[in-house]
Amino acid sequence: MILELIKINTAALFAGVFKRYRNKRKIKPIAAVGIGLLAVYVAGALFITVGAMFHTLCAPFFDGGIGWAYFALAGLFVFSLCFVGTVFMVQAQIFTARDNELLLSMPIKPRAILAGRLFSLLIVEYIFASMVILPVFVVLIVTGYISHLPVLGIVFYFAASLLLPLASLAVGCLFGWLVSLITSRMRNKNVVTFILSVIFVGVYFYFSSSIMGNMNTLIENGEEIAEAVRRSVYPVYEMGIAIEGGGILSFLIFACCVIIPFALVYWLLSASFMKLATGGRTARRIAYREKALRASGAYMALVKRELRFFLTTPLYILNAALGALASIVLAGVLIVSPGLLLEPLEQLGELMPSVDLRLSAAVVLTALAALNNVSAPSISLEGKSLWIAKSLPVPTRDILLAKAYMHIVVCGIPTLFAGVVCTVAFDMTSGLQIALTLFLPLSLTFFFAFLGVALNLSFPRFDWINPIQPVKQGLSSMLTIFGGMALVAALAFVYVFFLSAFVPIDGFLCLCALVFIVASVLLRKYVTVNGSRKFDAL
Repeated sequence: MILELIKINTAALFAGVFKRYRNKRKIKPIAAVGIGLLAVYVAGALFITVGAMFHTLCAPFFDGGIGWAYFALAGLFVFSLCFVGTVFMVQAQIFTARDNELLLSMPIKPRAILAGRLFSLLIVEYIFASMVILPVFVVLIVTGYISHLPVLGIVFYFAASLLLPLASLAVGCLFGWLVSLITSRMRNKNVVTFILSVIFVGVYFYFSSSIMGNMNTLIENGEEIAEAVRRSVYPVYEMGIAIEGGGILSFLIFACCVIIPFALVYWLLSASFMKLATGGRTARRIAYREKALRASGAYMALVKRELRFFLTTPLYILNAALGALASIVLAGVLIVSPGLLLEPLEQLGELMPSVDLRLSAAVVLTALAALNNVSAPSISLEGKSLWIAKSLPVPTRDILLAKAYMHIVVCGIPTLFAGVVCTVAFDMTSGLQIALTLFLPLSLTFFFAFLGVALNLSFPRFDWINPIQPVKQGLSSMLTIFGGMALVAALAFVYVFFLSAFVPIDGFLCLCALVFIVASVLLRKYVTVNGSRKFDAL
């Protein structure tokens, strides 16, 4: 039974990528090629990034006699990547899954349901872990330091790679359980969940950026940092010792430090899974107060409906509006501590006096706008309630445009706010610079608003178990977010290598804004005409 549940849950996690809603036909070859290229792009980018970092650390650590620290640091990266990659999936898959009550009504033991969910999430964690484990091992082979390891150490390396995700999954389950416990009877539990999630993600990115930014310090003070790892993160220290020297006792200590906490978490959750899966839905009673009824038009009501769902779904915000959140953070840093960003730019400007770095604000905000994919899963999120949207006495085009305009409101306002702050912080006086800083990111925001709706009409998914699946794993979402990153990278590549000698940077950015606006107009027409027919046929 547990194996069947694992199979079903794993298929559900990846169903949005490999099949379409109520369509037995396989995806078209061109779509399969696109998915394959997208997977290669993402895996390759992570592989190269991790490999470059550990290639820098490999020689100093091994030559300094602390090779175990190389593997300990790799273990910390595996743990953190797995935790951040699946912590929100844990919350949605175990505690708020839409089919919990259905499964509990069947003759299936609660601990079997929980095991099926946990091990399907563990498969996802192994995918994340491979993005660190493989490049770290390849670096050892390329640099020749693989010869420093005994055969048993290599075996322990891959055995530890299988055990580490158990630790991150255990911590993720505890985090999800604590959030559910804290917010179970709160009136605004979505807000609290969102704040806690932002704090955890912020701490992770601060930790990662600190390591990347202090690489030289890490190399120069390797012994001191290794000693700090030994004292504060003892399990990965024993893991590193086991791999470097082939120590069986050290590996057994590491394995116990990972397996025992996971077993305890599983026992704790299985003992209360029935209550966790079905409880937490009551809240403090609210006294009714008579208020005047304010009516709005049908179109405005549709936009408010989309905004209300977005703002009350923390996982939607964190996974689909990352660029908007980053724009707010950027504006906050420029207001509170502008020197933190302006001083490095001034130093860079001294090295490149011919480049006007004020335009970097427009480039950065445009790149952040490409990280937003709010509209991409908006149709899929209708789920089994799609019939309600289709039965509304309003034109179909208004339903689709409301989803696009929701993206514009949610992402455009933070982008515009950050643009205004940048114009003041950078002391811009040129009208062209101000216009590019304000309107270039907005033009891309409009483009992705309509592009997300158009892609979601072509690749919808309504058979999700929890909302995080279409938001994070739907094909339309993946194409939008990674396509946006590829678009920005391609534009930068074309300008640097082909146009920089002939076209000034401000002229190129104006051309980009014009292209985004024209593309937005064409996509809007497509959504209102062809898209309406596709939506009616769903």
